[in-house]
Amino acid sequence: MSQPAFSVEGVLDALAMQPRRGAGDGRAIMFIAARRKEGVTTAARAVARAAGPGAIYAIDLDLKRNAFARELANIEPLGPKIDGRLNAASFYSVRGPNGMLLPERAPAFSYHRVGRTRIYAGVFDPRLLPEGGRVVISSAPQYWDAARAGGAIAVVDAPALERSEIGLRLARNMDGVVLVVGSDRGAAPAAIAAKQALVDAGANLMGIVYAGASAPVIAIERLLRQAG
Repeated sequence: MSQPAFSVEGVLDALAMQPRRGAGDGRAIMFIAARRKEGVTTAARAVARAAGPGAIYAIDLDLKRNAFARELANIEPLGPKIDGRLNAASFYSVRGPNGMLLPERAPAFSYHRVGRTRIYAGVFDPRLLPEGGRVVISSAPQYWDAARAGGAIAVVDAPALERSEIGLRLARNMDGVVLVVGSDRGAAPAAIAAKQALVDAGANLMGIVYAGASAPVIAIERLLRQAG
């Protein structure tokens, strides 16, 4: 599938209008799709570049791929490693074969400033995991609350629901969730099922981005109801 071109006009304005799901002046927004290769990372990158003026945390929940960070590194080089914990909180834990919590000697997740921008790209290094450890994404709100408390915008790139349900686990912690929908045959039925799954998971489904459109549509039914 060719890389879609995204306009982010309206997305950040819509995010600012959402009811807060945590304390602080910051925001957390997640991009997700029903299927792979719908352009989620492209959409998330465009919003991260347009956000500000405060810090922007660019977080890829597909920890093995780090695709979001690689996309941002194509724009400007990544800087030195910065601890990925916020107020000592992480959005994941490391568990052993028996489910016991394993301490990290050094955090496997870190941030790297993108050039001279205010974007901090998250990078996960599995080589730093304790031997035999597996990563479990937390559904707790503490990490996202810490980002908001500092006034930052967290832009989250979630894996497609056909690959993983991690996005559903975190959806209720986001101030807004944007569903990215492709333009090919079969996209609509998959998107309808994904929309229902997100709503059932407690997501504030803020809008839908239709990939491939010259000016992608943001469907904001909830915002219209609030404005009325």
